[in-house]
Amino acid sequence: MKKMIAICSIELALILKKPQSYLMMFAAPLLLTFVFGGITGSGEEKLKLAIVDLDDTLLSQHYIKQLRTNDDVYLFENMPKSEAEKKLKQKKIAGVIMLPVSFQTALEKGHPNVTFLHGPELAEAQIVQQYAESSLSKLNIQVTAAKEAGAAAGESWKAAYKDVIAKNTVGTKSEVRRTGIDDQGAVSNTAARAAGFAILFVMLTMISSAGTILEARKNGIWTRLFTTPASRAQISAGYLLSFFIIGWLQFGILLLATHWIFGISWGDPFAVIILVSLFLLAIVGIGLMIAALVKTPEQQMALGNLFVIATCMVSGMYWPIEIEPKLMQSVAEFLPQKWAMNGFTDIIANGAHISDVLGIYGILLTFAAVFFAAGVKALR
Repeated sequence: MKKMIAICSIELALILKKPQSYLMMFAAPLLLTFVFGGITGSGEEKLKLAIVDLDDTLLSQHYIKQLRTNDDVYLFENMPKSEAEKKLKQKKIAGVIMLPVSFQTALEKGHPNVTFLHGPELAEAQIVQQYAESSLSKLNIQVTAAKEAGAAAGESWKAAYKDVIAKNTVGTKSEVRRTGIDDQGAVSNTAARAAGFAILFVMLTMISSAGTILEARKNGIWTRLFTTPASRAQISAGYLLSFFIIGWLQFGILLLATHWIFGISWGDPFAVIILVSLFLLAIVGIGLMIAALVKTPEQQMALGNLFVIATCMVSGMYWPIEIEPKLMQSVAEFLPQKWAMNGFTDIIANGAHISDVLGIYGILLTFAAVFFAAGVKALR
């Protein structure tokens, strides 16, 4: 045990003595989180949406009134279709809710429909779509009730709607919220980018750290180590332990720093500890596999960076994975970063505990076992 710890300590000292290591490990991910999350994803600014009413009827106007009841979340503005499409292209608005010419007629027949237009960068598109559809469903129920009330009173449904339903329901606020770190189902942009960039830079650091094995081989240190009383298992364990500690040191400081700087609540700490540990084991295995495939530290750095950046891109570390093509989303299913992000989402947004993410733990454990076993075997 002492020999293993001694080897681990030496490797940690070699990695941490380089000043540039701290820039890569801490400064870069925090800066990128601030730029891509802290500025663009504060969650306090209202979402600007345009409404295009091509029908201009009783029901279309009432539908717009229902949408406006959540003015603390969304900022709606009526405008012509051409102006709305122009502002959407210029990114001056987040989306457009368009009411077709036959809006009221379709509602009378029980087949209401609206169109929501938005750019691929809108992370909250699904939430807005659900809000628009729920408001429409409520209006459809009101029209159906008005028809029954009008038939019973021997008058038109419009008269019943105006006299009874419209008076009692206008201003009733639907329950809807902007997604944030404490909301159900999704994390805020800041939290998502913090988790994504933490995963990215931890992987870069660990892949780079695994390159110390190649340096040891190149300098003859690896061969000399095997002439010492330390066994092969102790030497290998010392290196692997140093990689694992480096990964946890970086991840732990990033979690604390983003909590203090950006106010991110990472949820159940024990669930996070297990999630990060299993993910780090998988990444250590990937680093060992890459180290076994190349011959020099430079090749390790080049191939490792290419692998990490490409797979993190596919896994949705830089942006919401929902905006990616279906093929890329399917590929992401076979990458550990995607499952680590899913785990963070469940823990942060849904308040999940250990028992709630056992499936994700199992998948990450499988990744870790496969990559770790393949990496260790390849190095022998």
